[in-house]
Amino acid sequence: MQLELEALEKTGTWLLVDLPPSVKPIGCRWVYRIKYHADGSIERYKARLVAKGYNQIEGLDYFDTYSHVAKLTTVCTIIALASINNWIIHQLDVNNAFLHGDLEEDVYMLIPPGVKCSKPNQVCKLVKSLYGLKQASRRWYEKLTAFLQSQSYVQATSDHSLFTKQSASTFTVLLVYVDDVIVAGNSITEIQNIKDALNKSFKIKDLGLLKYFLGLEIAHSKARISLCQRKYCLDLLADSGMIDSKPASTPSDPSHKNFIKIQVSHIQIFLHTED
Repeated sequence: MQLELEALEKTGTWLLVDLPPSVKPIGCRWVYRIKYHADGSIERYKARLVAKGYNQIEGLDYFDTYSHVAKLTTVCTIIALASINNWIIHQLDVNNAFLHGDLEEDVYMLIPPGVKCSKPNQVCKLVKSLYGLKQASRRWYEKLTAFLQSQSYVQATSDHSLFTKQSASTFTVLLVYVDDVIVAGNSITEIQNIKDALNKSFKIKDLGLLKYFLGLEIAHSKARISLCQRKYCLDLLADSGMIDSKPASTPSDPSHKNFIKIQVSHIQIFLHTED
């Protein structure tokens, strides 16, 4: 919690002010979660301060909320191109991404647990975006897009989370999914340059070679890049309470009385009916 509060103070997320008349501040709470490595082992425990955005009023506390995220087809295409062209492909994580977005609306929030104030009637006037706000994702997307364009990256029209930079001898591609970033290209110098620029403006965690992204496990060798979703499948089984279930060749028994067999040419169709 202390690390999160320090990050909020460092980014200037709010100002402590007296609550204006006739204004109802939104609440906030702490959310705790565990981050995992690609192999399922625990990476770290994390505490995050989240605004109760469900108390916001549209047209007053927020307006537009939509923001783009990378398409899975684009992710797979970038990985395929990296394999074909022998590109370097790395992964980054932006620290406290949503805290970098600049708020255009006046949003007031109750003092978070753990924060001391000098007056009893003070509240937080949010200057920067905060997790839980309706517009948080959009504000971060706008901030990052403007930054990448200032670094001579061109936004793709087919996927607005895809950015490219090309010169006579180099080609660099950057793909964004909220705070997870893939950067690939044929020049380690260009890749390092954008890493340094991002770290200077936002603070990033350099995760090195791409190994896990959107449920995809990525394995690298000299000849190929292989994709696997073993952990993702195991997580689905665990969430549905079927982790210890035995596998079956079909979802249900075709000989069951509730199945009706229909012969259409050389194709057999089984229809399941209710009792």
